[in-house]
Amino acid sequence: MALNCALCQPSELERLIHTEPAVAAQWRALPRKSFAPGAVLQEAAQSCTRSWLIEQGLVRCYYLSEQGTQRNRSFHAEGAWVGGSMPPVTHPSPYTIEALEPTQTVELGHATLLAWHQQFPQIQPLLDEAMGCLFTHQSRREADLLTLSPQARYTAFLADQSALVERIPIHHVASYLGISNVSLSRIRARLGMVHQGRAP
Repeated sequence: MALNCALCQPSELERLIHTEPAVAAQWRALPRKSFAPGAVLQEAAQSCTRSWLIEQGLVRCYYLSEQGTQRNRSFHAEGAWVGGSMPPVTHPSPYTIEALEPTQTVELGHATLLAWHQQFPQIQPLLDEAMGCLFTHQSRREADLLTLSPQARYTAFLADQSALVERIPIHHVASYLGISNVSLSRIRARLGMVHQGRAP
């Protein structure tokens, strides 16, 4: 089940931006950044001082163990925000954000966001809703990892990320589910999906 965050809906975001001319002017002035596949938006351990709205493309957030193993935390595509928390708190990022496709973003610095909190109080309810959606998603993901079988986790992933399934390489999906590529291949074979999905 997908989570509906008003701030992540293009129509709602556009309505918010154009509520006041001052908001629209500041939004147009924000940096637009492009990232090639494999480019890093933010490294783990860097201070979280920015967030990005993905206008086009796909990114992943992943943890890196001391042994050099990557574990995918989440995937984000058009309309999603990635980066620091809201309200903004400057702290080291625990994960890396990497583009999986050519990605176009709007970059929002936390200093700017803090100023918007003061200037435009109507933004606060939407920020609170966005944070609630992120917390609910991560809580549900943690529960799935602890309580569901690998096959059940995969079927839940297919339902939750149906719009992205064909865009995410299979080995990244396996990492997200906390299983090996071999285990995922066996699950997909049981489900009759051997020739579906994006190859590594």
